[in-house]
Amino acid sequence: MTSPVSSSVPALSLRGLSVTRGRRQVLAVEALDVLAGETVAVLGPNGAGKSTLLLAAALLLPARGEVRVFGEAASRTNRVRLRRLTSTVFQDSALLDMAADRNVEQALAIHAVPRSRRRERARHWLDRLGVRARAEARPHQLSGGEAQRVSLARALAVEPRLLFLDEPFSGLDYTTRARLVGEMRALIQETGVTALLTTHDHAEAAVLADRVVVLIDGRVAQVGPTHEVLRAPATEDVARFLGYAVVTAAALGLPGEGRLAVPSDAVRLVAAGTAGAREARVLAVEGAAGGARLALEAGGAEFAADVTLEALTSQRWATGDVAHVCIDGARTARL
Repeated sequence: MTSPVSSSVPALSLRGLSVTRGRRQVLAVEALDVLAGETVAVLGPNGAGKSTLLLAAALLLPARGEVRVFGEAASRTNRVRLRRLTSTVFQDSALLDMAADRNVEQALAIHAVPRSRRRERARHWLDRLGVRARAEARPHQLSGGEAQRVSLARALAVEPRLLFLDEPFSGLDYTTRARLVGEMRALIQETGVTALLTTHDHAEAAVLADRVVVLIDGRVAQVGPTHEVLRAPATEDVARFLGYAVVTAAALGLPGEGRLAVPSDAVRLVAAGTAGAREARVLAVEGAAGGARLALEAGGAEFAADVTLEALTSQRWATGDVAHVCIDGARTARL
């Protein structure tokens, strides 16, 4: 991603933000800033409070605490005006029952864009998102990918200073999602908009975000540059969410003491007799992006190794088989 725009005032600043449902506190964020020109991804498991955080920050959900938008604290008297500096894209495209271009024009009207300019700007953004040919189609006539493209066009057409994206690609098939994530990266860079994104997909965060916030049980468990968080989880909860195995160094015959976070790409399947190899029992064969994954056990520790589809077919791995593995200690993270 491009470097964030330098600014002494964050685009978004949250302090003591909390949401309670019934007697249960579902969100408690002590402090979080998003700098102007920065994209921050909020990662976390289902039920972690990601959408609650985003909607509260977007002033669409009542919450305790302070929300500042470009330095101005939100209040009852200015919430509507501050919301006009923002756009929000939801998991569901949330289109109105009217033609695609009318959906975009309606948003432009709410943002006080003169009527004479609405049609041209709407068609421009529908074209930019690759759905201008569907300008006259109603929501029920659009595919999921087309509907979300219209939703993104609607959000960007109003030229927001702050863009909220609530898992906008989660309902799309893999190919459509991958393509749209790449296009969204280019649009964010092109417009320079500040963005807060929620997702459970690590790859989306890696492509789109400058920084990552990991939310566990409604609280910030880790925050930092995307590559650092994804490669060096700070706690066992974060490590497990990111797909790392949490084991002792001794269990895997690695030097040092304490517990390690071991990613599947640090485990390499090797031939019997390879120097440094150890035996591991196959617990299960699982699916993984671009291939498969073996769930393994050795020394009482459970971990995983990535395998290609070709290797899976040629070796015919099955539960109970014995594999030989080498572990790259440099790819592990100490907890």
